[in-house]
Amino acid sequence: MTLRHTLGLCAALVVLLTGCNASLNKREIVVHFTASATEAQHAAARTACATAAPHSSPEPIVHNSYATTRIDDIRFRVDKGNDHDLAQLYKCLAKQPGVIGVSDPLDMTR
Repeated sequence: MTLRHTLGLCAALVVLLTGCNASLNKREIVVHFTASATEAQHAAARTACATAAPHSSPEPIVHNSYATTRIDDIRFRVDKGNDHDLAQLYKCLAKQPGVIGVSDPLDMTR
């Protein structure tokens, strides 16, 4: 392998690793609701917990044509949240009518 190929491979590896690191910095908590939860309950949970913890913020509600997107349409960005922040957010969400749980897609310990 020539020096030129080695440098090109190293540059590609840096770009790949930088892209992976950037995607790992985007962390969100997904709130799961019962199938019978109303849109008002979804909105109320989002509003009630919007300021429950530092370093967390609700994301815009997005629906598509599939009814299943309404079950987990409330999400909170927690990019800079620590364990204490997450505990406060989870505690608030647990009190909300219609909420059956939360998930953290980047939490590999579960």
